[in-house]
Amino acid sequence: MAKKNKTQQPVSTIDLLEKRVNSLENELKIRQTLLDISNAVDKTPNLTDLFISIHKALDSLIDVPNIYISIYDREKGILHFPYFIDEADGASMNSVRIFEKESLTGEVILKKKPLLLNKDDLIKRHQENKIVGTAPQIYLGVPLITDGVVIGILAIQNYDDPHAYTRNDLEMLVSISRQIAVAIERKRVNDALKVNEERYRILSENSHDIIMRFDRLGRHLYVNPAIKNLGYSPQQMIGKTHRELNFSAPLVEQWEAAIQDVFNTREVHRIEFELPQKKWIDWLLCPEFTGEKEVNSVITFARDITQRKQMEFQSACYDRINKIIINAIDMEQMLNGILDAMNDIFDSDRAWILFPCNPKAGSYEVPFLRCRDQWYVPPGDTFDITPEASRIIAEIVASNDPVVFDSNSQKKVRSDVTKERHVMSQIAMAVFPRTGDAWEVGLHQCSHNRIWTDKESQLFKGICQRIADGLSSMLLFRELRRAKVYIDNVVNSMPSILIGVDVEGNITQWNAKAADVTGIDANTAMGKSFVELFPYLSRYSQTINTAIKDQKVIEKSKVPHRVGGTTRYVNITVYPLKDRGVKGAVIRMDDVTEQIQIEEMMIQSEKMLSVGGLAAGMAHEINNPLAGMMQNAQVLLQRLTTKIPANVAAAAKAGTSMDTIEAYVKQRNVVQQLEHINEAGIRAARVVDNMLSFAKKGEGAKHYENLPGLLERTIELAQNDYDLKKRFDFKRIAIKTTGKKGLSDVLCEASKIQQVFLNIIKNGAEAMAEPGGKSECSPVFHIQYSMQGTNVCIHIGDSGPGMSEDVRKRVFEPFFTTKSVDQGTGLGLSVAYFIITEDHKGKLSVASVPGKGTVFTITLPIHG
Repeated sequence: MAKKNKTQQPVSTIDLLEKRVNSLENELKIRQTLLDISNAVDKTPNLTDLFISIHKALDSLIDVPNIYISIYDREKGILHFPYFIDEADGASMNSVRIFEKESLTGEVILKKKPLLLNKDDLIKRHQENKIVGTAPQIYLGVPLITDGVVIGILAIQNYDDPHAYTRNDLEMLVSISRQIAVAIERKRVNDALKVNEERYRILSENSHDIIMRFDRLGRHLYVNPAIKNLGYSPQQMIGKTHRELNFSAPLVEQWEAAIQDVFNTREVHRIEFELPQKKWIDWLLCPEFTGEKEVNSVITFARDITQRKQMEFQSACYDRINKIIINAIDMEQMLNGILDAMNDIFDSDRAWILFPCNPKAGSYEVPFLRCRDQWYVPPGDTFDITPEASRIIAEIVASNDPVVFDSNSQKKVRSDVTKERHVMSQIAMAVFPRTGDAWEVGLHQCSHNRIWTDKESQLFKGICQRIADGLSSMLLFRELRRAKVYIDNVVNSMPSILIGVDVEGNITQWNAKAADVTGIDANTAMGKSFVELFPYLSRYSQTINTAIKDQKVIEKSKVPHRVGGTTRYVNITVYPLKDRGVKGAVIRMDDVTEQIQIEEMMIQSEKMLSVGGLAAGMAHEINNPLAGMMQNAQVLLQRLTTKIPANVAAAAKAGTSMDTIEAYVKQRNVVQQLEHINEAGIRAARVVDNMLSFAKKGEGAKHYENLPGLLERTIELAQNDYDLKKRFDFKRIAIKTTGKKGLSDVLCEASKIQQVFLNIIKNGAEAMAEPGGKSECSPVFHIQYSMQGTNVCIHIGDSGPGMSEDVRKRVFEPFFTTKSVDQGTGLGLSVAYFIITEDHKGKLSVASVPGKGTVFTITLPIHG
């Protein structure tokens, strides 16, 4: 033990007792203050009065001339000052301020510790701008903490006495701060509950929803005034169960099961049910918990959803009708489906549609009728329109709403309809498609005298309006389908290729000609790229885009492309679609190959006519010097070999004799040379005569001609043709002829028959010049004549390579040729065929075996 200081004065018993008494008195004061603060929560009507009570309680312990209570809103970062008494700054102090960390209040809140500052500390803080308002002489602040969270602070201060508060005061204030914080929090919660309860009461009393509270036995603990909408009062229901209120047994069972489910599962439930008053209720059941988290009651919210249910039912009905209209493939399926649905929706016995709904018509038909089994009537009957029926139809047509026939209406069902169709009541309405006459839709009730409600009439009207839309669509679709079939027929009948494309060049239309030319059907072509199907036109894709963009027609002529080894030509025209809503174009392609070939043939014919005229003129010009040459050769031969006086005299005068000249002529073969000149002249004259005969323009005049002689003259003409390009020399071809005797002359145009002979033998000569024939070293023509009744038949065979069956079948087609472009046009044999068959009513055929030559057979009637 420490030794006592001898100079220390002993503490008297009285001082100890006095100190102890003072301590007890302070504890009693503090306890009393805590009690007063706790009681003030229940006694004060609001939070402001609670703050006043706290101030008074503190004032009983220490002098508190200046006090403020600040509540901290952490989420918003602001300070509320619901209570402040301040001698210096009371009038200027704001009730709400931004939270500042450096302020005295901010320091207490952030550190969660009490703060006692003397005069010197406060002067320093004031200089650092950490004090808002006037600086006091002494400051004491404590945090208000509940559940470990600072909700604000309580601060007291003095502007006059720097020694007004001590650390004992700080400890005392800390000891009661928790009670103050709890009191403030409880008061805030209680006030909020009172406000909520008041709001709840107001909402409940004025709510259109029915609000009820039930106990575990299903008794009504609370019912708001909205229950009167169901014909009850709260007083009738409180304390009673649904069973005691005589609701139907199925409904009571549904209610009781729902309430018990909430008690058992502790979860929210929701059900919908229909009351006997034909009202639908949406019932929400919510559990209410005790402090021990047990369900002690169930609060329910019931809302009248009758109108919503009716709207849902109507919407479902309309959706059902709309689906039938959309999915129908024809009018019969659509209207029969709608009538079946109407019988189901309205629980009617018969649904029908008559047409035309025209009071001036002589009769009407019921083409669509759907019945319940026991009320079946065969559809399709036609009825005469009586004066009474005409009046009723006129009334229905004039009305914008359904017309009802029942016991509550002034309009009664016609007696004959009741007798023949057993109709007790009906409803009908006229519908007006966009095209054609009106139609009438109706429902029959045969089983009982039904009263049609306004809601049923409204639903019936809505369905009829949709029927009108469906009829309009179906009738318009029928017209469009007819128009499409017509347009398709026109498009597919076009001899041109017609193709529709969109802006991306994909196929949207493909006519029959396009399918025929390409071998691709429309289903395969649709959607494919235009360039993919016509690759040789890829360079014109930009042309199509330009036509669409500029809305101008663009044409391209004589576009070449290769087909099966031959060159074909097409004219292309791009027509942009004019509809602003549709972007695309129609492409027309015409094969102009034959046209181009005919044009070339015409040009060639003109050239040939010119050449023929020139040849005729040249022949005349040649004949004159040729005749002079032959005549001079004869004169020369006579003067060199004949001993007439003039020749003898001339020889003597020249110092010689005719015998000497004759000997010289014989020794030098001058006579033979002169004879050769004469023979060449004769042969040249014959060639010119043949050329003049062939080049002479036919005038349609026919004469009887000897065919062998005509063919021989043609061969002589051909023998003067040597074509290096075609690599044949006609003079090297042997001609073997049989059967010339006994032939009759034939009535014909000689020049045309010569052209036929020439085309055939030139074709054979060219063929024999090619390798592969049966006698490549000895080209020969076998010509055989024969009589077949009144016809002369000529067979012209060659020893060429022959031809395949595919070529043989096409040999008379215009422009068909197996030669290159520079060697033939493919017109020679087709012209020959035309001359024989059309101009002379004869026959021209060909037989050929590859490697064994070709035989052309010409058959001509003797008398044309």
